[in-house]
Amino acid sequence: MVAQSPGPSGRGARPLVIGLGNDHRQDDRCGLEVVRELGRRREERARLAECPGDALRLLDLWSDEREVIVVDAVRSGRRPGTVLRLEVSEEGLPSVGTTSTHGLSLAEAIGLGRSLGRCPNRLIVYAIEARDVGMGDGLSPEAAAGVREAADRVAAELAHRRDGILSA
Repeated sequence: MVAQSPGPSGRGARPLVIGLGNDHRQDDRCGLEVVRELGRRREERARLAECPGDALRLLDLWSDEREVIVVDAVRSGRRPGTVLRLEVSEEGLPSVGTTSTHGLSLAEAIGLGRSLGRCPNRLIVYAIEARDVGMGDGLSPEAAAGVREAADRVAAELAHRRDGILSA
């Protein structure tokens, strides 16, 4: 579900923020919740989209985009709720773990997108450490805190764009 349309200037005019996750797998919904929080805050410096389920859909969402931020849950052994910011390079997504509840993982979607020439020019990933991605609704308290932190950090990054480009 796209929460905000690209507007008259078309794709790439503002960065696209995509929340990846599954509403029925507890902390795996972190990415979706970050995008929803940004929507509640009426974030206008980016377009917002949800990508529930299969990460393969990312290829359609981010194709022809200049700048994309993806937010997803991760299981890497870090303290639950920890938020990592990763800049995706030509080599792909650095290994930080996975939740693997999607049909295709985020790292696999990035690799496939690169091989098909369907990745954005700049891709940033915010990964939130999940405590539990088993079946169920709602977030753990740790993941909920991570969602708030990630939403704050994404909003700050959008606010500090230089010359229309996301700053590092």
